[in-house]
Amino acid sequence: MNRNLVNFKGLYGDNHQAFLSEFIHHETLEVRSKLYDWEITEHLHTDLIQIFIFSSGEGLLISEHKKIALNAPSILVIPTNTLHGFVFQSNICGDVITFTESFLENIFRNSPHILLELNHLKSFTFEPNREDFDEIQQINSQIIKEISGQNFEKQLYLQSLFQLLFLKLYRIGMQDNIQISKSDNRTLAYFQSFQKNIKKSLHESKSMHDYAKELNITAVHLNRICQTLVKKSALQIVHEYLIGEAKKYLKNTTHSIAEISYFLDFKDPAYFTRLFKKQTGFSPSEFRKK
Repeated sequence: MNRNLVNFKGLYGDNHQAFLSEFIHHETLEVRSKLYDWEITEHLHTDLIQIFIFSSGEGLLISEHKKIALNAPSILVIPTNTLHGFVFQSNICGDVITFTESFLENIFRNSPHILLELNHLKSFTFEPNREDFDEIQQINSQIIKEISGQNFEKQLYLQSLFQLLFLKLYRIGMQDNIQISKSDNRTLAYFQSFQKNIKKSLHESKSMHDYAKELNITAVHLNRICQTLVKKSALQIVHEYLIGEAKKYLKNTTHSIAEISYFLDFKDPAYFTRLFKKQTGFSPSEFRKK
């Protein structure tokens, strides 16, 4: 029995294309949207991050059954493993930049707090003050030019441009938040490693002690890290990730609820159903029908 979801490793409509770790791609928003009559059905990318830069027009983002209005000028950051779809008006104009998760991780290897902040679905709006958007557009234009060119040290130059782009977005996103000090880097690194280990261990039965042991810390320390950064216990974070995976199975496969619960290493389908309803407000069968 196939325990995997539909393969979403490529760009929309190009599922079977494989990418190198330093893959970067640019296209105008209209190119792919026109092919699908301005409607992109909900999907996800397992290894790719996307930035949508909307310079004019409007549309609608659909994610996890929620609808978010997109009005230019605006920017949308979609991390890996995030369900998303669109309904665009035909007057929408902009750019889509796609790159691998490992590319971004290499750029901010020594700044885990930036990676943590950017590892969420984020929408940035820029009216009435367009100064920040105009600055980002300048960086975007340089990125597009560099991607299509064949200059010396192209990859290094692109890394610098992406670093500027994401630092700008990070600053905008953090304007109303408390800044995380550099002294917290080790805590953030532990948290990110924990998140990666959850993904790697999706079909394994692991206790919080097992996860903590992989990080060479105690379960109490791991729990404290999670509470400090996201106000949740380590177990809550594991459960949220599992429920997120369950949603993808329910939406994109015909596997039974019992099968999905076993895929995700729940020994008791009834417990899986109770946990799913507690997290989402719906039973798995209600979610699938909805």
